Amino acid sequence: MNRSTLGLLAALTGLSFYGLDAFAGAKASSFKSERKRGENYFNANSATDGNPETAWLVPGESENKGEWIMIDVPKVTIDKLGMNIGYALSEETFQDYARIKSVSIELFQYDDMQTLEPVPGQVTASFEDKAGFQVVDIDNMEITSTSGGKVKITITEVYEGRDYPNFGLSELLVYPTEFEVATAINDVSDESGDHSRLDLVDDSSRTFWAADAEGASINCEVTGYTISSIGIQPGPSSYARPKTVKITAGPRTVTVELANTASVQWFEIPSTSGFAGYWSDVTVEIVEVYPGSNPQVAIAELDLKAVAYDGF
Repeated sequence: MNRSTLGLLAALTGLSFYGLDAFAGAKASSFKSERKRGENYFNANSATDGNPETAWLVPGESENKGEWIMIDVPKVTIDKLGMNIGYALSEETFQDYARIKSVSIELFQYDDMQTLEPVPGQVTASFEDKAGFQVVDIDNMEITSTSGGKVKITITEVYEGRDYPNFGLSELLVYPTEFEVATAINDVSDESGDHSRLDLVDDSSRTFWAADAEGASINCEVTGYTISSIGIQPGPSSYARPKTVKITAGPRTVTVELANTASVQWFEIPSTSGFAGYWSDVTVEIVEVYPGSNPQVAIAELDLKAVAYDGF
């Protein structure tokens, strides 16, 4: 084991166990100090908060290369990495500061004694010099410990900034591989006659849940799993179909728009942990509908995908 790895492991021994503070947030090698907006304004968590206007910003004297950010993850297989590679507060800040061009990715996992150990091997990823969120495929990397571990992303090259030498990173999201899980419906706003909540999870597109369109909502969960995506299959065209939907997971809400079709449409669950997914209830609220001859809104199926099982 080389000296840098030993130093990293020694630095990490002060962190709490996975089981005690799972998904505690991101940590970085360094960050720019900020007095007016708070000491941690440019710290690592600003790259995992779901807000592209905030960013992890390294100090102006940083050499950029070798800086790293680390996030907690459960037992997962990782196959994609997403980034908004610059300081995306505005077009000006994106160009003014350096932007991430390439990174290396390493994994660490907890052994039976809750000691963090490196997982052999690492992969690399490269990004285009453009604004917006980018997702790139990487070779699969696996955390096999049921206690989880950490993903360390080290910057290896940057695109130069127009005015400032240091880079910013507005958004970071690690994507584990997904698998489908059974959906449990906790509650619905309403249900009409024979078209009950049970029809949302019966694996049949011929049956459907129907309810008054105004205030229509569904709350669902899969106990013990980290939910990453939700699939919504609209009901028959004779009923109103969902058009604009709010998806809420914990502290975050995203608004998405569905096409007027009978096909299943998949949407990511909003995350603030640095990896795709959320480990609690997910609520779907119907904001706007495509009108039908029947004013009630109908959904044929509600499906969920997960990236991890946390129910040990």
